[in-house]
Amino acid sequence: APDSARGDGTSARTRRDVHEILFRMCKLSMKMDLLEPWVKPDEAMSLQSKILSLETILAMLRQAGPVFRSDERLLGCIRQHLCLSLLRNGVSSVPAVFSVALKVFVVLVTKFRWALKEEVGVFFSTVFLRILELPHSTFLQKVMVLQLLQRICADPQALVDIYVNYDCDLKHNDIFGRIVQQLARVAQAGSRNGPAGVCLFTPEQEMSLRLRGLEGLVS
Repeated sequence: APDSARGDGTSARTRRDVHEILFRMCKLSMKMDLLEPWVKPDEAMSLQSKILSLETILAMLRQAGPVFRSDERLLGCIRQHLCLSLLRNGVSSVPAVFSVALKVFVVLVTKFRWALKEEVGVFFSTVFLRILELPHSTFLQKVMVLQLLQRICADPQALVDIYVNYDCDLKHNDIFGRIVQQLARVAQAGSRNGPAGVCLFTPEQEMSLRLRGLEGLVS
């Protein structure tokens, strides 16, 4: 486990083992995505294997101590392999996969954002905030993204860092401002998007979205 040893007592072998496990889990979480079109997914790997690999990654990141979070080889694995996995699984239509991918992203924001500035910005801009903007996103996808934003908004230091690192940096797109804008839009209009103001979900689902948007604003 990442925290089984601390400081200088962490052996090089332990770090190699952690890196190897993380690398293998990242690859396993993408294995179905890398198959040729003619290969049936159930013949190569079950969906449960993908979910289990993502849950293993989530557990590793949650338990990560200062040695793990400062190890450049492990951070490189996160940038190169885990972020690619999240780009694919973060738009999954399978609720269980999408849910775990969101949880992994929350941990990256709360524990690794100092080392993943570029990556975190890309995920916010091109994946998760886009899900709230796009009319064809499912109700569950929108709900889960709103839950993600609620968790992040509940962390004052995370919000300060997001504002300073993106909105105050001319080289990056505004993230804090877009989060507030999207939460306000959902709180006011639910899933209605565009000039036609088309209602995409049931009245109960619309009310649920609006309440979650409001909760994100006041959290």
